[in-house]
Amino acid sequence: HVLDKKGSEHCRHILKAAEEIAELVENLNTNVSTKETPLSIAPTEPARILRTLGEEYSEDLRTRGISWVVPDDIPMIKADRTSLVRAMRNLIDNALKYGGNDLSAIEIGYEDDGDAHVFAVSDNGAGLEGEEVEKIFDPFERKGRSSEAEGSGLGLAIVKEIAEHHGGKAWATPKQEKGTAFYLSISKNL
Repeated sequence: HVLDKKGSEHCRHILKAAEEIAELVENLNTNVSTKETPLSIAPTEPARILRTLGEEYSEDLRTRGISWVVPDDIPMIKADRTSLVRAMRNLIDNALKYGGNDLSAIEIGYEDDGDAHVFAVSDNGAGLEGEEVEKIFDPFERKGRSSEAEGSGLGLAIVKEIAEHHGGKAWATPKQEKGTAFYLSISKNL
């Protein structure tokens, strides 16, 4: 109430910048802890994790009219549960942030490729193009049209780090029609 309109606007900008810095520091800490914290490999139920995440995102999915599809037949695997939750949450967040206004579906997939468990998070949103697909898992790399979406550019780098710690990898492919499929593999030989 003491500040004029210009002073109030400056305060809003300062507060927004402080929030963005706090988020960046939190993501940097997560990235470092992902690299340095030893994995606690144990039997893990991906289906239960995905049900919980579906409930966590249910309000946003319902409000935006986005369908949520998860297979019923995902087997128990050996993995670090906390890391798997973090990776799946980051992939889902990514779809919601960058899918755009046309995003109407997020589909989780699972495949056993013999040596690894492969999870997919596919969307029918805005999608990625050319070089974006190759660079998107690099730290601080964000989709070219991401100016409206909040984030630090570390979410997919964290997914990649988690995959590598699990003897796997992370990658993305543009879908035929529109959208992107993001993949995370976890070795069966942990």
